[in-house]
Amino acid sequence: MTLGYTDGKTKIKIFLLTFGLLSISAFTVFELRKVIGGPKLTLECNCDYIQSDKNTYKLSGNTKNVSEIIIGDRKIYIDIKGGFQENILLYPGINLITIKSLDKFGKEVKKEVSIYYSGKLTFMK
Repeated sequence: MTLGYTDGKTKIKIFLLTFGLLSISAFTVFELRKVIGGPKLTLECNCDYIQSDKNTYKLSGNTKNVSEIIIGDRKIYIDIKGGFQENILLYPGINLITIKSLDKFGKEVKKEVSIYYSGKLTFMK
């Protein structure tokens, strides 16, 4: 008679328990990458220099791991795929627009875009 874990059923149980714990640990680390990585914000423009002849500019981009986006002082909506699109009203001269993306844990990514509007203000009659 032998003592210890030489029984075949016991070895299988230990293997399955170890495999299960390793699988749960790997999945936890995989999901934590979103928390550690924080929010991602990508703008679909050549944001180094933007010049516009119109008094509105369509600012659009894509996000990941974001709960809300704020352009200026307004919250904007994000679609299911993480995309957003917003029309920005421009004033003559340089317009500095701040885009903030926040995740559920308070991490923040901020980007600033300068848009030069060369036109004049037009009023509706």
